[in-house]
Amino acid sequence: MDDRTWWFGYAAVVLGGLFITFVAQRNVTTPFLGLSLALLAVILTGWTMFPRASLYAVLALTVVSDQATLAWYPFVKNLSSRESISFVADSLTVSPLDLALVSGVAISALRQFAAHRRLVADNPLRRPMWFFFGFVLYGFVRGISSGGDVRIAVLVGRPLLYVFFTYVIAMNELTEPKHRRWAFAAVIVGIVAQSLLSIEFLTRLSAADRDTLESFTEHGAAIGHNLVIVFLVVLLLFRVRRRTVRWAVALGSFPVIFVYLLGQRRAGVAALLVAGIVVAIMLFWRARTRFWVVVPFTALLLAAYTGAFWNSTSSAGFPAQAVKTVIAPDSASAKDQSSDLYRDMEAFNLNYTIRTAPITGYGFGQPFLRPVPLPDISVFELNAYQPHNSVLWVWTKLGFFGFTTMLYLLARTIVIGIERCRRMTNGIDFAVTFSSVLFVIMYAVYTYVDVSWDARNTVLFGLAAAICCTPETQRPREPDRPAPRTTSASRSAYRSMSA
Repeated sequence: MDDRTWWFGYAAVVLGGLFITFVAQRNVTTPFLGLSLALLAVILTGWTMFPRASLYAVLALTVVSDQATLAWYPFVKNLSSRESISFVADSLTVSPLDLALVSGVAISALRQFAAHRRLVADNPLRRPMWFFFGFVLYGFVRGISSGGDVRIAVLVGRPLLYVFFTYVIAMNELTEPKHRRWAFAAVIVGIVAQSLLSIEFLTRLSAADRDTLESFTEHGAAIGHNLVIVFLVVLLLFRVRRRTVRWAVALGSFPVIFVYLLGQRRAGVAALLVAGIVVAIMLFWRARTRFWVVVPFTALLLAAYTGAFWNSTSSAGFPAQAVKTVIAPDSASAKDQSSDLYRDMEAFNLNYTIRTAPITGYGFGQPFLRPVPLPDISVFELNAYQPHNSVLWVWTKLGFFGFTTMLYLLARTIVIGIERCRRMTNGIDFAVTFSSVLFVIMYAVYTYVDVSWDARNTVLFGLAAAICCTPETQRPREPDRPAPRTTSASRSAYRSMSA
């Protein structure tokens, strides 16, 4: 099978999945269960023959998901979710993503073990990733054995398992730079598709519904939007010579930025600003002359923008309002001050919960303690189990050692990724690796102040960690397609050469 045929098959799977999503969102009452399950069956079968293509499809389908704007979308929802087009039965608390990742990691690990007598390809994060996986399992045992809610434990805890599963599959299967480029491209395409579908959702809302809309897109969607923005910035600033890629990402960034502004996540703006600082540092290392031209001009432009939109309440002025809440919190709007007060009270309760069980934690399915009563936000079902500060939340669930392992994973991934980037020449592989490092940095910042341990971001974290930490000397394994058949003529020629 030649490359053209192989990629045609992959494109057919991806386009088929996108076609199903675009058609399904028009009428969620139409029975699309058979089509969605058929697509899932294709992915599960693909792990045995075309594992990389299956991984690309899983990445794209995962980042398309959004609980707020695409309630019907089935890939990350349980088969027991009645609003999903893949609803099967109330008792099936397992999602298509669960089935895809579990089967994928099992097949990939077995293939790696058969070839190299190890489950995961050699890499600098192999041991800490195993430790993190073990602590997540401990969180389930600890929480459920002490009377925790099993359903809640599954909902909030399983995304942490996705980090490990995605990392293992990516490390074993993405053995060449072009494989990592395609995986990253699948993510970018999925984020753009999610933004387009979110805009379409907005156009179907009445004016009254738009005014009463509490939140546009999920909390963690802003990190994916940030990824598209920083990838475009890296492509432009470091002059990556891929004109088609630059134009494609630039066009795709328009709907992404539009949805990003409508989402109004202050934590997303803070994470983007931190990523911008890191980009400036990398530019100083690699192109100092360009640094002294771009960075001062950008700083003046941002200062002028912040001043111009200091008192604006429009979506275009939202980033300025996010900066305002940091440098002048007393001047922030009443809504922002109320949100900050809630988070401060919540952080106090989290610290109190940690102090009552600093080593063992409480495990998944257990609510955090509330010595200070919090305002009622029962509209969010998991408000007692999933606070905004997702860093301290890990401590309450996994205990001190699970918490430190999580911090080590974040820090070590960033360090290794930066070291790799400094040794790479400017090019598309540098842009992909550096953008992956920036994602981990933005994820760490965002996690400190908002809900982020969702399926979309944990899968992206696992992929970004694999891209950052893939050894440069790793030798590619056998091709991701059947070996060519040998003819009688070639066998005769081989025997004559051997003789």
